[in-house]
Amino acid sequence: MSRVIVKHLPKDITQDKLVEHIKKHCPHTEVTDCNLKYTLDGIFRRFAFIGFNTAEDATSVQKKLHGSFIRTTKIQVDIASDVGDANIKAWSKYSQKNKDFQKTGIDSDLPGKPDGKNKPPEKSQTKSPGTGFIIKMKGISGSYTEKSVREFFKPMTLTSVRIPKNVQKKPMGVAFVEFATQKEQDQALGRNKNFINGKKVFLKKSTDEASQEKKVITPAPWTVKSKDSDVHEVESIAESGRLFVRNLWFGVTETELEEIFKKFGPLAEVTLPVDTLTKKVKGFAHVVFVFPEHALKAYTELDYTCLHGRLMHILPGRENNVEEASNEKSAYKKKKDLQQKTNSSSWNSLFLGANAVADAMAKKYNTDKSHILDSESRGSIGVRIALGETQIVSETREFLISNGVALDSFSQAAGERSKTVILVKNLPEGVALEELKEVFHKHGTVNRVLMPPSGITAIVEFLEPSEAKQAFSKLNFSKFRSIPLYLEWAPMGIFITPSKKKDDTSKETNTADEEKKMETSNNVTEEPESSEKQNDAVGDDVPEEEATVFVKNLNFSTTDDQLLQHFIKFGDICSATVAKKKDPKTLGQLLSMGYGFVQFMKKTEAKEALKNLQNSDLDGHKLELKVSNRTTSQEKGRQKQNETKQKSTKILVRNIPFEAKRREIEELFRVFGELKFVRLPKKLGGTGPHRGFAFVDFLTIQDAKRAFNALCHSTHLYGRRLVLEWAEAEESLEDLRKKTAQHFSEDGPRKKVSKKSLISELDS
Repeated sequence: MSRVIVKHLPKDITQDKLVEHIKKHCPHTEVTDCNLKYTLDGIFRRFAFIGFNTAEDATSVQKKLHGSFIRTTKIQVDIASDVGDANIKAWSKYSQKNKDFQKTGIDSDLPGKPDGKNKPPEKSQTKSPGTGFIIKMKGISGSYTEKSVREFFKPMTLTSVRIPKNVQKKPMGVAFVEFATQKEQDQALGRNKNFINGKKVFLKKSTDEASQEKKVITPAPWTVKSKDSDVHEVESIAESGRLFVRNLWFGVTETELEEIFKKFGPLAEVTLPVDTLTKKVKGFAHVVFVFPEHALKAYTELDYTCLHGRLMHILPGRENNVEEASNEKSAYKKKKDLQQKTNSSSWNSLFLGANAVADAMAKKYNTDKSHILDSESRGSIGVRIALGETQIVSETREFLISNGVALDSFSQAAGERSKTVILVKNLPEGVALEELKEVFHKHGTVNRVLMPPSGITAIVEFLEPSEAKQAFSKLNFSKFRSIPLYLEWAPMGIFITPSKKKDDTSKETNTADEEKKMETSNNVTEEPESSEKQNDAVGDDVPEEEATVFVKNLNFSTTDDQLLQHFIKFGDICSATVAKKKDPKTLGQLLSMGYGFVQFMKKTEAKEALKNLQNSDLDGHKLELKVSNRTTSQEKGRQKQNETKQKSTKILVRNIPFEAKRREIEELFRVFGELKFVRLPKKLGGTGPHRGFAFVDFLTIQDAKRAFNALCHSTHLYGRRLVLEWAEAEESLEDLRKKTAQHFSEDGPRKKVSKKSLISELDS
């Protein structure tokens, strides 16, 4: 706990004076919150809650200031308790646990209210049915019923149990339990923070509306709460999966919030708004979960918990007012555009519009755009545009590499995305760097902008994630000049050397120098390491098949390092992993499952280890070994990367538009070298249209490699991106069918397995 409670403060103390007193005696601590407590009439209750950045700071302050003096008043400093703690002792006369408050239902000292002499008759320890003593349970998860709740409170007797359910008839994570006497209720509160189904449960008293009505004195209006307010909050979160988190420390980061909330389930979005002037957090955040039930779990467990000395208050979040095309009388094209806008990765990272390519080619070769698009000139217009796009993409790649951009990150389609770097695509030809900067600078502070010589694609980096999100939502698919902007979040780690964040005072002075560097960076002569060499290096490190050993009967305390050291003397090990599962009792902990996998680089090394270590002892357990037939996900990923390794002079070209002809494929590839043949298989015995793929065979390996490297990145023919693969030297149609089947199944076509072999495999 990073909060302390300071009691017996002087009556005239102020917040500034109290913080000043703490910093004077504990100068190295950082105060994040200072909350002096007053009654509704403005009477100071002579205590305050102080929040600190870390629990160590709170402990240090408690030890140094407990029993010290502020002027002539001796103060008491204690570590604050969690909200809802049933063991808190009532020490203030304003506390609801105070005897005066429990007897009258109001504060006896407040003006305008009856004093202690006009007390109503004391309430009995038992109540009539339906008006008993109620406890609210929060934090319940999984499948729980009234029976499991009653077992939790045994041997106490429960009058009733109510479990609210949502629209899908599923429990909402809370329950209301009624007891016959106050003694049983107090006894039940002692079980606060115990566990049901491996999850911590929080208990607190819940006021019942029916019992309040039967009291002689009407309760104070500020203590009255709507009967179903908690239920409404739970229902709202269960439907939307959105949380509004407020009362955050102004130094909190999005990464911290993600680490806290992702323990409960996958996150769709975390937004931490930043003030545009001070560049500091505004003190609240929006958290959206992929699954609403995970949001409900986070709400029940994190509401009013301490973070950096402040109590997080979580409320249901409001849904965004997204434009629905189905509710409008819009054309099909407008609906299509709205669907594309929702998918930020709908376009290839180096996407270039055909119109922009034609403009760039006309400018580069000092000719008219009409000459490039002339249908009567020699050759195909589609091939002409495709070759122009290939040249521009090649120049763009060289520029990005020379400016410290990791191009390998673009191939990670499902990888983690940056929160501050945006890819800007489909720019019109001739856009100036200052013009693009001005467009994005309206939405926040831009750290740097990279624009290749073609000026058709750019990379924009913001300083603050919230400003980058605002720019993305406002500018994505918006019209820039006469064409829409295509925006996409850049992959994480796109910059090899991230730039240093500049202070506000030095931003303006360094702008001119940065522009000069960007202008001169186009003429970089250094040639980075080619992607082919990198691919070859990756391919050399791929482990052989059947080089993985399955290890059974492991000690549950054996770690990955211990398993690695046991096998390492028999060869080069790619990985050694003990299979683990989540601990249902402890959040964030993993338990060993008693088996693991050891992957060698070579098959012979795996067999040697299997032979020598069978029935060997590790941590008091005899190991049972056998060759694993399973392919790890790491092997699958490396095999997919290794598919780009050159195998012959023949290239398989997929995703060819059906309006393309054989002579256009020849014209496109003949630029890179002399061809043996171009084969475009057709349907219905050679009489129908082609099947959307082709085989292109070159005379030399060098020509084939040159064509593959130039066209594999982002070349479009009639609007469709060409997908290139190295074909086998003599690849039959049946081989091609099997390869196509692997695109739809990661494990490829299944083999027939006999019943006997299946049973033996399951038994082992």
